[in-house]
Amino acid sequence: MRINLLYTVFLSCFSVLHPFHVSVTDIVHNAETQSVQVSQRIFIDDLEQGLKKFHQLDYVDTYKPKDPIRLDSLIEAYLKQKVFIRINGKTRAFNYLGSEVESDARWCYYEIQGIAEVTEAEITNVLLMEVFDDQQNIVHFKANEVLKSYKLDKEDTYTTFKF
Repeated sequence: MRINLLYTVFLSCFSVLHPFHVSVTDIVHNAETQSVQVSQRIFIDDLEQGLKKFHQLDYVDTYKPKDPIRLDSLIEAYLKQKVFIRINGKTRAFNYLGSEVESDARWCYYEIQGIAEVTEAEITNVLLMEVFDDQQNIVHFKANEVLKSYKLDKEDTYTTFKF
């Protein structure tokens, strides 16, 4: 109980030092494995707020969960309603692989298989926009040895990359 209290106090203090809300999504087309691999970095406290609101829960521990499998199932359901990827004009469902904590963030990993080439990719990412008015989701997409980036926000929730 004391550790939970200390963690809550720490997060409350960190919230004051965490004046912006941003996630970073790195997407890479791997021609060899014919897959699109996604790594998404989300601040732990922001993710906690998003999961609580989305799943209507009073408490979610995104730092050291008692049940990491349950946390990943909550994250997967949330991401599948907030992140959409169209490759070459076709909406693609992704396979959620899991997550891990690094410092003050949680990295979430997922992939789309069966993608031989990428000529165009449309990314919609409304992650946490229902929680924070200033939420920004930065997307980096690398395909055909070309890296493209874009910043999404409430006024601009999707982008198209042409390769």
